[in-house]
Amino acid sequence: MMLFSRAVRSGAVRRVVASSSIRQKSTGPPIPAGVLTSWYNIFGKSSAMYASWLVAGILVSETITGWGTDAIWNAANSGRTYDSVDWSKFVVEDDDEDEDEDDDDEDEEEGEEEEDDDDDE
Repeated sequence: MMLFSRAVRSGAVRRVVASSSIRQKSTGPPIPAGVLTSWYNIFGKSSAMYASWLVAGILVSETITGWGTDAIWNAANSGRTYDSVDWSKFVVEDDDEDEDEDDDDEDEEEGEEEEDDDDDE
């Protein structure tokens, strides 16, 4: 504590703080002044126009970000997602016997329906 009070009295701390707070001279914005002035005249003067600028910027940014992340995801998971699987590899050839049994079952069901119709009359 004693060293700190001596440093304050000697002004060492004041010089360090003062030298670190000196601002550097700006060379100007990277965007030309005319463009900034036009943007301000269109969007900056009105709160409603500024809000619409923000909404439009957010929508465009989200669209680009969403497209980019989807592209990266699809590239990383190619062949593993539902959309990218070649479903023709999984086609199962049914036996003719199975189809014949299904046809027989349908015929029997139709026959039962006709009998029920006859009973109603």
